[in-house]
Amino acid sequence: MKKIYPLFLALLLTACAQQSETKSASSAAESSETAVTKVATTLENKDYYGKYEEEDVDDSYDESAATTITLNDAQTKAEGVTVEGQTVTITSAGTYVITGTLSDGQLKVNVDKEAKVHLIFAGVTITNTSGAAVVVEQAEKVITTLAADTTNTLTDGTSYTLAEGETEPDAVFYSKEDLSINGEGKLIIQGNYSNGIRSKDDLVLASGTYEITAKNNAIKGKDSVSILDGNYTLTTSEGDGIQSNNTEDTAKGYVAIDGGTLKIQSGRDGIQAETNLSVQAADITIKTADGADSQSLSTEESYKGLKAGQTILLTSGTYTIDSADDSIHANDTITINGGKISATTGDDGIHADNDLTINDGTIVIGKSYEGLEASVVTIAGGDIQVVSSDDGVNAGGGSDTSGEGQFGQDSFGGPGGGDEADDSKEIIFTGGTLTIDAEGDGIDSNGNVTMSGGTVLVNGPTRGGNGALDYNGTFEITGGTLMAAGTTDMAMNVSGGTQRSIAVTFDQSQAANTLISLQDAEGNVLLSYAPSKSFQHLVISSPDLQSADYTLLSGGSNNGAAVYGFYQGGTVTDASELGTLSLTDTISNLTQSGGTAATNQMGSFGGPR
Repeated sequence: MKKIYPLFLALLLTACAQQSETKSASSAAESSETAVTKVATTLENKDYYGKYEEEDVDDSYDESAATTITLNDAQTKAEGVTVEGQTVTITSAGTYVITGTLSDGQLKVNVDKEAKVHLIFAGVTITNTSGAAVVVEQAEKVITTLAADTTNTLTDGTSYTLAEGETEPDAVFYSKEDLSINGEGKLIIQGNYSNGIRSKDDLVLASGTYEITAKNNAIKGKDSVSILDGNYTLTTSEGDGIQSNNTEDTAKGYVAIDGGTLKIQSGRDGIQAETNLSVQAADITIKTADGADSQSLSTEESYKGLKAGQTILLTSGTYTIDSADDSIHANDTITINGGKISATTGDDGIHADNDLTINDGTIVIGKSYEGLEASVVTIAGGDIQVVSSDDGVNAGGGSDTSGEGQFGQDSFGGPGGGDEADDSKEIIFTGGTLTIDAEGDGIDSNGNVTMSGGTVLVNGPTRGGNGALDYNGTFEITGGTLMAAGTTDMAMNVSGGTQRSIAVTFDQSQAANTLISLQDAEGNVLLSYAPSKSFQHLVISSPDLQSADYTLLSGGSNNGAAVYGFYQGGTVTDASELGTLSLTDTISNLTQSGGTAATNQMGSFGGPR
């Protein structure tokens, strides 16, 4: 049986007969007797990822046409509102301005299924020790406005009193219907039982300031979550920061963020969409569990930063992610068209089961097991830095099967592994700048690699069993600049293409930051590179390489401008001459003195590992 509360509840209701809502500031200006709290906000003429209506962002209201509910120590009744114990139920469409305190009660909306209700939270404190603080049982839509300069607080208890067999409501602010929240005020939610805000349909958050602490998910919309703007501080102990989980309709289950500032500390995933996750113009900070250094986590749970069951699209914005599991993960495809991403992770930096495409943006993966991973990785633009304890860029699963990543090896299907080439797995470079610091393979493809543009700088492994380059099929290069430094163990050159490539094997390991330069017969420096780690093998490919003799220089300094240790041209001083490299073939494997390198030093003759 449900608890019977003592009658401490009170309502002071001041209302006009009319309960219509003003839709625009212009109509308010026509009548001096109409008080409009705030000029209506309108949607800009731009492309949004979320789905918004004008009423979702309009936080204006006509005070003279609204019903005011003041929660205090006197009990009264009014048309459109019923009171039973400490439960206040709104039963008619209209606008309701709500202030005051319910010390142990509930605000409920139960109107005709085609009716809309506009709630104005103007200094509300509602605590319910045995259930949800606010429940929307039935309506077409409920729009909640957080009035400017007000703080509104909703709190629930650690357990709910529910009918036998029922599991819902399960959130402090719970809605069975479409729910929108806007305004310039603040909403504080303490979710001790399960979720913070939950809608079983579409959830729109247009503006406002939110401080939500929840045991389970902080914000959850079954069909969708659309965030236009606002400031969000979300903390969960066992759930996601933001979640949409409709598994029945492929057109739903999405999260779309078009702006705002979000700070998320989550016990599980930071933001999780059952289908698609699309973000632009937002500033997002996420930490899952204890971040990249998390220990003793359940491998049955998920602790990813951004996660989608289908696709992720990032167009702009700033992302700072410290995640126990993958920082950015999609079960289908990821497309990055811009933005600034800084990620540290206990597993993969960016992982897509199918395609990962980076067209633009600044991406720094400061710590990872594997940096970029997908069946097909395409880098067409951007400035990307990757630090990984295993592979820097991986197409089609890892070369490592030891399970060093705490969440295990990813499986992509297809042959993969061993020496067998899988043509469905590919790494494609057409533009941008990629710098890799990898202790596994720098670039690893279970299939092929093609390069027609861009700059790729690999600071590869210093341990055996891995190479700066590792591919099971072919590596064709027709353009761009490639510098790949690593050990001689399992070392590979490119396999073909129209652009000249040299693989240089040094007599002994070179110290980290040793400058290696090529100088032509006239004494002009073609290029220089100073790998950030020790190395004994270096692959060099540049559009400027010709059929000619070049002097190989070691040490000294270059007075040109460096891009992650790479110099185009410049003047080198105080360097030592190692030998003369004669480039007569498109693909050359040479020692530092210019002789032909022993084939047992070339992984391409023994097959990749």
